[in-house]
Amino acid sequence: MTDITVFIDQLRHQLKLSHQRHLVVLAGEQSWAISELSHYLEPDQTYWLGQGDWPSCIAPNKAKSVLGSECQHLVYNCYSGLNPDAFGAVSGTLVGGGLCFLIIPPIAQWPEYNDPDYTRYVATNELVGEVSPNFIRRAIKLIEQHPQCYVLTPDGELPLLSTVVAVKDQENVDAPYASMDQQNAVAEVIQTITGHRRRPLVVSADRGRGKSAALGLAAAQLLMTKLTSVTVTAPNVGAVQCLFQHAASVLDGAKIDKLGVSWGDKRISFVAPDLLIATLPPCELLLVDEAAAIPTPMLATLARHYSRLVFATTIHGYEGTGRGFALRFLKQLRTIAPSYRRIELTQPIRWANDDPFEQFTFALLGLNSQAANVDSLVAESNIEFKIIEQPQLLADPQLLEQLFGLLVLAHYQTSPSDFRQLLDAPDLTIFVATIDQQVVATALVLKEGAIDVELQQQIWLGTRRLRGHLIPQSLIAQLNLRQAGNYRYGRIMRIAVQPQLQQQGIARQLDRFITQWATEQQLDFVGASFGATAQLTYYWQALGYQSVRLGINRDSASGTHSVIMLKAMARNPLIELAQVSFYQEFRYALTSEFKSLEVEMVVCLLKQYGAAEPLSPQDQLNIEVFIETTRPFELVAASVSYLVWHLANRLSLLPEASQQILVNKVLQQHDWPTCVEVGDHRGRKSAETALKHAVKQLSQLM
Repeated sequence: MTDITVFIDQLRHQLKLSHQRHLVVLAGEQSWAISELSHYLEPDQTYWLGQGDWPSCIAPNKAKSVLGSECQHLVYNCYSGLNPDAFGAVSGTLVGGGLCFLIIPPIAQWPEYNDPDYTRYVATNELVGEVSPNFIRRAIKLIEQHPQCYVLTPDGELPLLSTVVAVKDQENVDAPYASMDQQNAVAEVIQTITGHRRRPLVVSADRGRGKSAALGLAAAQLLMTKLTSVTVTAPNVGAVQCLFQHAASVLDGAKIDKLGVSWGDKRISFVAPDLLIATLPPCELLLVDEAAAIPTPMLATLARHYSRLVFATTIHGYEGTGRGFALRFLKQLRTIAPSYRRIELTQPIRWANDDPFEQFTFALLGLNSQAANVDSLVAESNIEFKIIEQPQLLADPQLLEQLFGLLVLAHYQTSPSDFRQLLDAPDLTIFVATIDQQVVATALVLKEGAIDVELQQQIWLGTRRLRGHLIPQSLIAQLNLRQAGNYRYGRIMRIAVQPQLQQQGIARQLDRFITQWATEQQLDFVGASFGATAQLTYYWQALGYQSVRLGINRDSASGTHSVIMLKAMARNPLIELAQVSFYQEFRYALTSEFKSLEVEMVVCLLKQYGAAEPLSPQDQLNIEVFIETTRPFELVAASVSYLVWHLANRLSLLPEASQQILVNKVLQQHDWPTCVEVGDHRGRKSAETALKHAVKQLSQLM
């Protein structure tokens, strides 16, 4: 037994008393660290991520495969790449009394090591040398500063063990509960069914507190007593496997499949958020897990439609965060359901309170970043716009925390990989707006384009896809604009303004600052890609951006199509070509792929439609006859269609009811029963009358 294994044995004995988890760093040659651990650890109690002399190593990109399970020891080999999302995902599998072993190069050499994770932040592997090692430098500082983090080297002295306090006995709770917090949460979920309607429950907790398990146990109890079915939704089905497992554990004879749990003729079923919103099926009880990673408008729709539902969210999660959840959604929920209830689970189940490894993980991944407190600030104060260099974030922890905290607050999906990208990614420019040294707005802009001619050809042929370069690759591959790769772009990846200071012109000023920078950098375009809603798209249109691409498929979590918008720094024919190509396809796709696209989104996109087609005298006569007589629409459909496309960019001037029938019947070519249903008409005759009225209103805009 080596001195190192003796040290680890002593540490493990201490941790059995404290029920805490600690981090042990093995800094040295990879072969030495692997040899030390592979002869010491038990395979059936250990998860090993990355390369190792081990029966079943887990690749970092497969880390989510172990979610919901447990291990006594966790090994993360940083020689295989320090993937922040992977580290965050597996950190919650380590139980109290366990050790996480981090294998790294010698500390002084680690920043110079060519981390395999760098490839995720560059277009091609040849460019990894441009990635900055700021994330690793920060990790080293955290390791050196953390009192319960032990660094072992091949030739160095063994560190001294800190004293530990034996953990108090866990509170006594009845099976199947793991804590009083969890038992209370189950009771609150059940109260959602047994109590008054329209009093939704919001459950929040950090990881390891038994939140998803509580949902599963409550669902099972309700199937045993009152309900025949429970509907579950989450950003992805993998997020609810723990819920299914705990439900099945108390339902004798239950069968688990990927999409739910069956128990006799009763069932717990998963429905993806986009499908749930599209169909709004009847639900006796709806459980929304990881709600913070679902867009607020979708959550609001569910809150309005369903009278008995539970929203559950992780406060600090590797897949996103729940801290912005309160500002983004609970504010709306107070209006929709003023009598909603809240409960927070604070007691860890698998480890003791004040766990050193949890504290280290939160710090490493930026999970405890907080936006600046701006309650006392006013937008009329002196606001300063500036560019922040990545080394400044390393030197100023408060600036880094405020910046990332604001991004977390503003966006429903922000991951630890976004944190590393902020610190390390090349071609990233960080813009901030400050008032009294407090960050009130930020934007992250990636330089794209100027792609090698040979690569452009491969992208156009569909044989190559670069990491990043989203805008030029989309224009080349989807709009058939090969020349798009020649231009230089600044893509706004994220833009965020403190919620209390929104609607006061700060974002417009920030965009103006970015545009000025782009001109100085001799970029050709500034652009953005985001999940398209009418409100967001109108906002970008008001800033001078033009739509050039709408994704065919909806995102399953947000239920939106992604849109690409561009603004040229000088007159450029590419935008005109892109818009012509986009609207040609869009016009056709409205009767196929975009047949279910929301009316307000169609009208919004058509506001920039410029290819107005003149109406012939015969078309004008047909329209006049349709308006003034009983002539059926089917006999003049082509002429009405010409009119609508001729004035498509003015549809937004009409009342919403007129927009609805024109888009549904003329542009999307729905049948009359569908138009009656979605337009809330009394019948076909009512819908036909509404169409005549809408055509008359539109014709008056000529």
